[in-house]
Amino acid sequence: MLCSLIIRAEKLWEKMKVNRRGGVPSPPAIAPHFNSISGRHGSLPLQSLIDCGRQFYERQWMWGMSGNLSVRLNGKGAQRCAPTDPISFAITPSGLNKGHLSTDDLLIIKDGTPHPKHPKGHTASSETVVHQAVYRALPEAGAVFHVHPVYSTLISKLYGDAEKVRMLKVEGVMMMKGMIGLKEDNAEVAIIPSWHDPTRIAQDVAAYIQSSKKVLPAVLIRDHGLTGWGATPDQARNHLEIIEYTCQYLCFKNLLKIS
Repeated sequence: MLCSLIIRAEKLWEKMKVNRRGGVPSPPAIAPHFNSISGRHGSLPLQSLIDCGRQFYERQWMWGMSGNLSVRLNGKGAQRCAPTDPISFAITPSGLNKGHLSTDDLLIIKDGTPHPKHPKGHTASSETVVHQAVYRALPEAGAVFHVHPVYSTLISKLYGDAEKVRMLKVEGVMMMKGMIGLKEDNAEVAIIPSWHDPTRIAQDVAAYIQSSKKVLPAVLIRDHGLTGWGATPDQARNHLEIIEYTCQYLCFKNLLKIS
């Protein structure tokens, strides 16, 4: 069943890319500029969220209106913060396609609530609490991304548990060395249950960060998707790419029955 699903998903994915764009493109680089917003928040690195949202949509990691991306706000943008600093970040809104956003669509979250209320009436995703949990647990985190790539979701379903956190052992995948803080190609990736209440997901993510000796900057959400973070949006994106590559490798390894 898993093998046939992988093959059908792969064929559909490639066919849709060719039909939509006349070929399978490499994703564009994130523009290295920032967008300025007048007001007390000053100049913020919001354009990076727009660029990443467009990239992830083109990769089909953010189907429909799914997923959410955020960047911590602290002075000039995503920088290392003290644990006692107030948690303030910009996040993509719920109910909108993430491939067609502008910086005016983003919400500013301060102490867990939109501040101020968005003039267009946009609301934040219920999964905002997961972003807040990462920022609270990791003062060095400058960006948190939640996406729904196919292979990560398949692997999370195959190896995860609906009631408890499980660790997926990854051995001999050289790409894993690209995860910040990892000096070897063997690692364990946390698979969090996809609780109906996002607060429970946030609690599990925070507990993983606080209790693990080797914390990877990404977790799988069982049968749901992938959440990753980094000091910058570029770094967070790189971590997502590495985990999705690894999950794709594991899917095909299982398919081809390679030991």
